[in-house]
Amino acid sequence: MKDDVKVRIESLCRRYLQAMESGDLAALLALFTEDASATSPISGAQPARDFYRHVMDITSDRSMALKTIFIGASDPRHAAIHMSYTRSVLGKPPSTIEGVDVFSLNGDCSRFTSVTIIYDTAPVRSEFDSGC
Repeated sequence: MKDDVKVRIESLCRRYLQAMESGDLAALLALFTEDASATSPISGAQPARDFYRHVMDITSDRSMALKTIFIGASDPRHAAIHMSYTRSVLGKPPSTIEGVDVFSLNGDCSRFTSVTIIYDTAPVRSEFDSGC
């Protein structure tokens, strides 16, 4: 893998974390292609723009702690971020999820085409039981 591709992907991943933490929906969606999808254990599969709009609407006090960024060795169009994500949902006390967001990227590795979010829902399931 070329160094410039690795730098581009790492930058994209870090901008994702920054946009999530700051709640900047426009900056976040700019990292994804128009037809990008998001799959989460709570919400299932849907367009990324709808998923992240909903996330920003129901969460506050977001904090993202990067653990590591993984970039596919055989195909850099796949990357993942291992992180801790602390946030409040619908004004409830903050809770932390440790998870991995797995991304597919477009051909020049400049934008995400999909994300699959992986984390244990058991500790936070009750935050979503109100039908959000």
